[in-house]
Amino acid sequence: MRCITRNLQSALSLIVVAALSGCDMLGFHEWQWRQKLTVSVMTPEGMKTGSSVVSVNVYATPSWWGLGDFKGAGGGSLSGESVTVDLGNGRYLFALLKDYSYETARETFIPNGEQPRTKAEATAAYDRLERMRGSRDLQREYYPLLVTFDDIHNPTSLRRVDPGDLTASFGPDYRLNAITLSITDEPVTEGRVETVLEWLAAIGRERPTLIPNTPLLRENATDPDIQYLTPGAFSTELYK
Repeated sequence: MRCITRNLQSALSLIVVAALSGCDMLGFHEWQWRQKLTVSVMTPEGMKTGSSVVSVNVYATPSWWGLGDFKGAGGGSLSGESVTVDLGNGRYLFALLKDYSYETARETFIPNGEQPRTKAEATAAYDRLERMRGSRDLQREYYPLLVTFDDIHNPTSLRRVDPGDLTASFGPDYRLNAITLSITDEPVTEGRVETVLEWLAAIGRERPTLIPNTPLLRENATDPDIQYLTPGAFSTELYK
């Protein structure tokens, strides 16, 4: 019995030491960085840009935790707000947090031939991302969801924007110039989207998860990305 007790105490001591050392001894890993998304649009009045910095948290769990090995990471999250581009004349383009994640940075900054295939390679890739600083143009396949409002004061006027055809949403001589991703030390952006969408905070508090026939739904929407869009796609700060 004493032997069992001593062994149990030793095991608990090891767990405590590992926890205090960042859990690396137990196979847990965590990475943090900030990434900045910049959207530039050519308009009849010239180039318009908007940007937003979000905080990224990525974690990995060991195989013994029950989730198996991982190619990329155990999971991750973004904290911040969408990009708001003021196009003038009361028109805005938003690059949402939907379809935009920590994996966007991995796919953008780690060359295709170096994408992780094992847990060790994934750990090394995220170690690189956490230390890295710089900018890259996003490939079309990694673009976030782009939306606008026909009437910025009317949440039900929401509609998707085709990144390859801004003319359809805004008229002649509008085109997407580039979407750029940066890993940066800049502070997380706060409050810009809520300044433009004055009704967003109230909807976020009242309806943290939107369902059909709630304010952000267009009556004629058939696109599920629009139908089930939540305020959190514009700002995670609404839920704090």
